[in-house]
Amino acid sequence: AAPEFDLTHNIRIGRAGISAATYKLAKQRDVPFVMTPVHHPAWSGWFHRFYHALYRNADALIALTEAEKRTLAGLGVNETKIHVTGIGPILSEEYDPRRFVEKHGLKQSPAVLFLGQKYAYKGIAGLLEATEMVWKKYPETQFWFIGPRTDFSRKLFQQVADPRILELDSVPLQEKADALAACTLLCVPAAQESFGGVYTEAWSVGKPVIGCPIPAVSEVVNAGENGLLAEQNGEAIAKAIVQLLDDPQDAEKMGQRGKMKVETNFTWEQIARKTYQVYESLMK
Repeated sequence: AAPEFDLTHNIRIGRAGISAATYKLAKQRDVPFVMTPVHHPAWSGWFHRFYHALYRNADALIALTEAEKRTLAGLGVNETKIHVTGIGPILSEEYDPRRFVEKHGLKQSPAVLFLGQKYAYKGIAGLLEATEMVWKKYPETQFWFIGPRTDFSRKLFQQVADPRILELDSVPLQEKADALAACTLLCVPAAQESFGGVYTEAWSVGKPVIGCPIPAVSEVVNAGENGLLAEQNGEAIAKAIVQLLDDPQDAEKMGQRGKMKVETNFTWEQIARKTYQVYESLMK
């Protein structure tokens, strides 16, 4: 497909064969192999030894946080080969909160949004458990769960019939942006992340976020400044949601501070520049 190129760059998306083939091609063509592992600390089992070997053999690794960099170094990667760039929001250029609300026949009331793949580690069970606790104080609160369904999520939502809960599969980019603009806050208490790009997306439209206090997310979300951190259980998640609903003005300030953080650190122009610098360092 590409008879001539200066380097290869593989971003790990769960396809080990593609990652391995990219490395093999780089060696055949005698060009640098760059990899963005998007590594989760839990990936330490027998199968992942293939990835760990690729990490160590790469000419450069691009980590998304300093926490991920430390994890990669702990797997035997030379720290001088690890570069941190972060990740930016993936949103449509315009958005309309009313469009999302009207499309799904929703009420104009507080809404908590979960956005992501519906795996157990993402914390959707804890968030679902938190709904009843939140409703004791704010009974009109809606909970929107949006993202690719899994066997786990299908079983989890099988018995859920409350009209205040909306559960959608993958949606187009435009609808994702509309949902972010329409919600009151984003809550993705994932127990495994290399960064959590969804937080930058919520911040881009001025919304506060709730994450789980794992190293990578704790580095991205500054607790009390641009969002909150909650352990992955219903009580802790409900407490964080209620805290934001109790003080809308403070929640709004958190969202605006998050927006400033994106503009300062995580625009795609900044990330592209950092990535290009990695490329240039390998071409000397």
